[in-house]
Amino acid sequence: MDTFLKSLTTRRSLLDAEMQAEREREEPDGERILALRRMKHQLGAQIEYIRREGRQIADVMVVRKRRRFADLKPTLLR
Repeated sequence: MDTFLKSLTTRRSLLDAEMQAEREREEPDGERILALRRMKHQLGAQIEYIRREGRQIADVMVVRKRRRFADLKPTLLR
């Protein structure tokens, strides 16, 4: 199994465990459960897309944003 796919699957199972722990609390937070459910659904959709389309076309390109004015040094105001 691809390591990226495995990490997504692991994250999804961790979210499932976190949802279960939230449900078992004395006063479960409904908004937190809904947020966890949304994240779990998004991970599931991503996992299914990668399985359906194949990993070779799902490569992720990392783009780094240039820092603006990185070469300017701060000047002292007098």
